[in-house]
Amino acid sequence: MILVQTGLISCWYKNCFRSHLLCSAGKHPVLSINTIVQLNGSNYKKWRTDLDLYLLDQSVDWCLTVAEPVVTNDSTDQEKELHKDWARANRICRLTIMKTLSDTVRGAIPEKALASEYLQSIAEKFTTNDKIEASMLLDKLTSMKFSMNQNMREHLMEMMNIQGQLANLDMRVDEGFFIQLAFKSLPDQHFESLKTTYNAQKDKWNLNELIAVCVQEHERIKKGKEVTVNLVAKPQWKKGKSGNQSKANHHLHKKPENLKKKKGGFKCFFCKREGHMKRDCEAYKTWKAKKGGVPKPEAAKAK
Repeated sequence: MILVQTGLISCWYKNCFRSHLLCSAGKHPVLSINTIVQLNGSNYKKWRTDLDLYLLDQSVDWCLTVAEPVVTNDSTDQEKELHKDWARANRICRLTIMKTLSDTVRGAIPEKALASEYLQSIAEKFTTNDKIEASMLLDKLTSMKFSMNQNMREHLMEMMNIQGQLANLDMRVDEGFFIQLAFKSLPDQHFESLKTTYNAQKDKWNLNELIAVCVQEHERIKKGKEVTVNLVAKPQWKKGKSGNQSKANHHLHKKPENLKKKKGGFKCFFCKREGHMKRDCEAYKTWKAKKGGVPKPEAAKAK
């Protein structure tokens, strides 16, 4: 019992010493309870990480790993002070946990007097099957596809993150196999030459070399696309006066009807029919033989 109490007092002294250093340096906890994401049933890992960081910043996380000190009539003032600090830290932890739970989760988990037991009850509700989780992660890793609008480095590091999660579940993905999966996620239309070059080499790349080469190749492809777009979107006009340019633009935007009229043949100015000229018009020749003067279009129309 004396050894247990000695360990508790040692832990308590360490916590008090840390708080004293922070106060003497003019520093206070920088994290707010609002930095903890609310537990809603699908974000347990993120919630637990935020919670642990906040409790550590508040210097109250020690009560989660230290048993409640026993106080008797024969306890010293130091032991009583230790119990008081432990009770305060435990209450802060428990209220913080309750505050960051959604109404649905809070109603599904019975409250506990000890913060450590409360956390254990929550963890049991979110226990997952390692085999199912590994299968889901592996499916996600093998089906990932890269879009040219994405960030190449972020895409590859996301795949590496999944590789690390699989390793934590005792399902390690070999580095060589991972590189092949990374190449498989890249579109053949743009990265076929890079894949061919890698497969033709005897040496294997490591993950850092893979990221560096793929990022560089992605940037090169994007620059090549920009040049192509500029060539198509900005045609080179011939130098000259503005009048010549407007004529050229007018020629480009001519309606097809005008072109059809040119291709259709001649039009008689006398009878207004297409297919012949005025000098070859029989109606004009007849009219001229009778009248001997210059014909008028109105007279020709009347006939």
